[in-house]
Amino acid sequence: MGCKVFLCASAYPKKEETIKRIGIDIEDSIDGFVKAIGRNEILPFLGAYQRMVYTYSFFKKLIKEHKLDFVLVTGGSTLIPKSMADKTIVYVHYPVDLEVTHQRYLNNKMKKIYIKPWLFISNNLDYIKRSTIITNSNYTRDAIKTAWGIDATVIFPPCPQYSFPLADQVKKNIVCSIGRFTPEKNYETILQIAQRQSNTQFELIGSTTPDKLSYLEKLRNNAPRNVIFHVNASIEEKIEVLKRSKVMLHSFIGEHFGIALIEAMSAGLIPVTHDSGAAKADGLVPRKYRYNDIDEAVASITDAFSSWNIDEAQRLREYATRFSAESFRANIKSFISNWIKLNYPP
Repeated sequence: MGCKVFLCASAYPKKEETIKRIGIDIEDSIDGFVKAIGRNEILPFLGAYQRMVYTYSFFKKLIKEHKLDFVLVTGGSTLIPKSMADKTIVYVHYPVDLEVTHQRYLNNKMKKIYIKPWLFISNNLDYIKRSTIITNSNYTRDAIKTAWGIDATVIFPPCPQYSFPLADQVKKNIVCSIGRFTPEKNYETILQIAQRQSNTQFELIGSTTPDKLSYLEKLRNNAPRNVIFHVNASIEEKIEVLKRSKVMLHSFIGEHFGIALIEAMSAGLIPVTHDSGAAKADGLVPRKYRYNDIDEAVASITDAFSSWNIDEAQRLREYATRFSAESFRANIKSFISNWIKLNYPP
């Protein structure tokens, strides 16, 4: 596109790391870098407020150190300064911070008091509504319309793609899950389902941060014997689990998109997920594999096991290619190119 790129992130994208994670060298494309604070460096209390303060200060530092024509923001909690709002494109993962909107927090009186100032700041001091909004799903697009009264362009996120052989003799009646070990992911439901299906092995692949270790330990203490945890698993360990599993169980209610759902399909797994979020609104998962309660979840998993075959696994993999990194790059490049032509005519 002929643009100079100045990056603000928690870590510099070193060549070896980006090639390993996403298959491309980003380091050669970076013309300037501003170090921001990482998620694991934020204290577990006042997290939503810390993210607001940090993102605003690092945003200001970025535009102070480098002469920018426009900014592309990918962090959902970024507080947009007024001076750059009209020159900013924001990829919104969801219009509100999960820490202050998840039901388990809203049921707590102290948390209700905690979120009031956050809501005031978001509604009165954040200029995100004046920026250009793109988002990850039609489900989130509808949420943005409701929350902010503005429209957004949907560009599906890049999802991992796999090419390993889909071998019938390798796949077993194993249920796996993929996601961060954090309360909003609702892992308690997975443990309840596993308890109901005691003869089925459940393998939970997930990352964690120091502030969520107590939650992970609680899950481990309450897990039945047929549940195996793969904490902070390597890509090799994750692939080994995916190779031998037939079903991926997802328990997040109102999942904004669900990269894990597409990743599972690319590995030849049938995803079973809650009947909400993008899985429902964007039609990512058929109705028979979406559940509303434990009984429906058990029935959907049983159905998925009996329906799985090599042809179905291959069909799922082909469907997943719609959400590849290549597709995302082409779509985001087209959008930004058109946006530049509109806002910076020759």
